[in-house]
Amino acid sequence: MASPTEIQRTLHVRHAKPLPEGLNALYYGMLGRIKRGPWALRRIKRRADRIEHLREQFEQLSVKELNARLRHMQAQRRSRPAISDTTVEEGLALLAVAAHRELGLCAYPVQIMAAVALVTGFLTEVDTGEGKTLALALAAAYNAWSGLPCHVITANDYLAARDAKYLKKFYARVGLTVGSVLGESAEEERRIGYHVNITYTTAKEVAADFLRDRMRLSGLEAVGTRLSLANLCSSSGPVETGVLQRGLYYALIDEADNSLIDEAVTPLIISRVLEAGELELACAKSWEVAATLVEGVDYQAERSNKRIKVESERIKSAANRIQLPQRGLWASQTRRIELLTMALEAREFFIRDIQYVVDDQKVVIVDEATGRPMPMRSWRQGLHQMVEAKEQVPISGVSETMARVSFQDFFRKYQQLAGASGTIHEVAAEIWQTYGVPTVLIPRHKVCQRRFLGYRFYLDQPEKLAGLEEEINARHARRQPILVGTRSVEASENVSDLVDSKGLAYCVLNAKYHQEEALMVSRAGQISQITIATNMAGRGTDIHLESGVARLGGLHVISTEPHESARVDRQLFGRAARQGDPGSALAFYSATDELFVRFLNPSMRRVWMYLLRSKRGSRGFLAHWGGQCALFWAQKKAQAQARRRRKQVMKVETQLVGSLGFTKGVRRPNRPQVTASGKA
Repeated sequence: MASPTEIQRTLHVRHAKPLPEGLNALYYGMLGRIKRGPWALRRIKRRADRIEHLREQFEQLSVKELNARLRHMQAQRRSRPAISDTTVEEGLALLAVAAHRELGLCAYPVQIMAAVALVTGFLTEVDTGEGKTLALALAAAYNAWSGLPCHVITANDYLAARDAKYLKKFYARVGLTVGSVLGESAEEERRIGYHVNITYTTAKEVAADFLRDRMRLSGLEAVGTRLSLANLCSSSGPVETGVLQRGLYYALIDEADNSLIDEAVTPLIISRVLEAGELELACAKSWEVAATLVEGVDYQAERSNKRIKVESERIKSAANRIQLPQRGLWASQTRRIELLTMALEAREFFIRDIQYVVDDQKVVIVDEATGRPMPMRSWRQGLHQMVEAKEQVPISGVSETMARVSFQDFFRKYQQLAGASGTIHEVAAEIWQTYGVPTVLIPRHKVCQRRFLGYRFYLDQPEKLAGLEEEINARHARRQPILVGTRSVEASENVSDLVDSKGLAYCVLNAKYHQEEALMVSRAGQISQITIATNMAGRGTDIHLESGVARLGGLHVISTEPHESARVDRQLFGRAARQGDPGSALAFYSATDELFVRFLNPSMRRVWMYLLRSKRGSRGFLAHWGGQCALFWAQKKAQAQARRRRKQVMKVETQLVGSLGFTKGVRRPNRPQVTASGKA
């Protein structure tokens, strides 16, 4: 059982201010520009220089003297948790010396700068391969010296487990304990993982455990916007207080744009699966009818916004063919039309090996941003069951929502939020408006030697694959390692078939073969290696070049399809030329890629395709210029839509909290006071 103090800490979360609107938003945006202006970097640089000077002095200390200084600094930090220039500079200098002696890693000046920025509450853009792991460790240790829990949030379970294990000796040397909380962790393992000074985990796990703790402490069962009034008004009955977390104080986010932006398009929901009932039968019957309908005759599919347009009389006639009992909910023709429309959406917009894969007779959702499978997730409102009916696999029970939180609302609860990523400046304004955290660009330790060889645009997929084949053959002939990035499982398998037909050795990494992700990506820098991977490839995993590869030009990265965000494309290109190594990047795009089909204005796309068909084809100046314009406008439109979705998620969250506002201030004897939103 947790002590009362631990319960209070779990409830101790920051009351996030409402998002600014109107003129307030304009003023707040200008304030953000000032906070992330050039002066911020200059101040960080001056402090890092002073830390470098102190570190040179502390390097001369004996083991006994260093340990004594570390213990003194920890005691000073615990007694005075407020950050001051003196404690930051002396503390980080001591930690840098300890890291050098325990791990053999001598922090570069830019890593010291990053650590200073993290401790003072900035999101830092640190170029790929420049040592974010060590900078985060220094900042985490300094924060944890305060005695308050520090969560280091990584992009996936592998990185969380790897970093916690690798840095354990360093943390022990400076008087701290470290643990990890992974997707496979049992409840008792989670409790142990949170009851240490520093916890390595992922955004999904820490947010889900936050929700579970709120459900334990409140004793309220939230189902959508409804609460059990019997529980609300009850004044008796024990509350389980075996909470997992000790509060939301410090959060340091590795690959911060992934957690704060990419993951923020959908809320995190805790649900329970109900027993199979009539809805599952309704989905199966609706799919049988939908399979007989013809696009362009019975309905129109608008792929730009993923919407089905139907003609009234035709859809009514089709809905009447669904063989369901004429009673209750199913007697309504409107409900039958909704089911049929959902079946058509599953048919047109949810494609196997792109949005999902089928594994062991189960439909497993694939994260389109990373390519990773998400076996514990399901689509809501019967859509998941409709896709199962489409794939003719056993239909699962419908999920009932127990609790939910958006990632925006969750991360705003931390007392201090900071993080690092290789790609952050594109979303700096949105991060400031949403989370109130300024950003700063940390310079590189070594000059980047990456050569971006530009874009090659093609009319259709066959032409693009032909050009891709020619490029792979040329690079492989000179034994240069190649990393081919794709957006979907289907695309990765198409490329692997292409390479396989030439008899070349390769390895493929996608949602079907993800178990050895880190190992396969780390080998991508070996001579003659061909690695084909979805966008999950390598975030946080170092790609070391084999001896002799640098003379061949380093790792060559090929992008085969544009992402909806230019930031994610930049992440893929960043796999090449790490830490001053040579490398190159090249993009192969076609006018039939999903981004252009969904988001490019049809007239603009037709003009561009006409230019691609012209005499000089894809090598013509106008066709190439048109392709760059098409890429810019399509990504701009896609990013605007994603921002609206994230804003809508926050709006819905605010409405849900407001709809439960009547519970605020209600007290029950012997129970902590909480609101229905889970805030203390």
